[in-house]
Amino acid sequence: MKNSLVDGAAVERLLLLAGALRSGLIDALATGEALTAEAAAQRAEAHPRATRIVLEALAGEGVVERLGGAPEDPGAGGALYRLSALGRAHLVDEGPESERFGLMHQVNKLRGWLELPEVIRTGRPLPRDPAQRDVRTLVGAMGERDPAVLDEIVERCLAYSGPVRTMLDVGGAVGHVARHFSRCGVRATLFDRENVLPLAREFLGDEGSDIALVGGDFTQSLPVGPFDLVYLGNVLHIYGPVTNGRVTQEVFSILLPGGTIAIQDHVWGRSPRAARFAVNMLQATEEGGVWTEEQYRDWLTAAGFVEIEVLDLETTGAQLVLGRRLRV
Repeated sequence: MKNSLVDGAAVERLLLLAGALRSGLIDALATGEALTAEAAAQRAEAHPRATRIVLEALAGEGVVERLGGAPEDPGAGGALYRLSALGRAHLVDEGPESERFGLMHQVNKLRGWLELPEVIRTGRPLPRDPAQRDVRTLVGAMGERDPAVLDEIVERCLAYSGPVRTMLDVGGAVGHVARHFSRCGVRATLFDRENVLPLAREFLGDEGSDIALVGGDFTQSLPVGPFDLVYLGNVLHIYGPVTNGRVTQEVFSILLPGGTIAIQDHVWGRSPRAARFAVNMLQATEEGGVWTEEQYRDWLTAAGFVEIEVLDLETTGAQLVLGRRLRV
């Protein structure tokens, strides 16, 4: 049997699920009620025949259950459909299995990857209309991170830094990391762009009352602080060395003596995803990329940090770069 480089079925599955989500078909079944294809189409304001064909495909993937028989011809009708437990857990319900936004984010990224030939030719991503940027999907996908990953990040930060009373989550999206620190008794501040903060409030719910939300652009300035710990998760890959060096210097200035900087990202030579992730940054950003351990150490050393460590995260394959501001 031919050993293919790419699993075409996995690509088709991704596009099928994302299409069913974006069309409203998954949400049409979210009540748990078993519906005919025609009823589901009506709820989703979709075409009945197309709906029936896609529902059959979703049943084949196990995310939808077919009740009342299995018609050989999807056009024959007669069956009822409802979301399976698998479909609910991954596409509707909040919880550790949720990947609703993550799937749609992967499809959003495909648009840029399909432009890769032109990016390779010019060395720059194609211009995009900021108004068309799907911020909800992007930050929502971040909020679906595996709790085990968040547990490991917080545990390793606290093990390195010692007692932490206050922390700043820079570019923290919906506050998934800030919430984990808050649950450990840390007074957390989430810092992200103004248009992200309403989504963070929605995501955090009642727990948001314990987390300060501050709007701004971290490449321009940071909250004054001071803080015991400043966390930058998956943000320095968006920018180039000059910006990253400047940001780490500003982080140093808002830390208390003995405070910690924590950077979570892919590091060249240590993360198995580093090379492919660098291509993702190539098609998505003007100057972003994946940086080496030496570059991180240089930025932190130039800013004044000591006791620099680079740890491999067991749950993700990414790295955690840690540094300390000397106690005076």
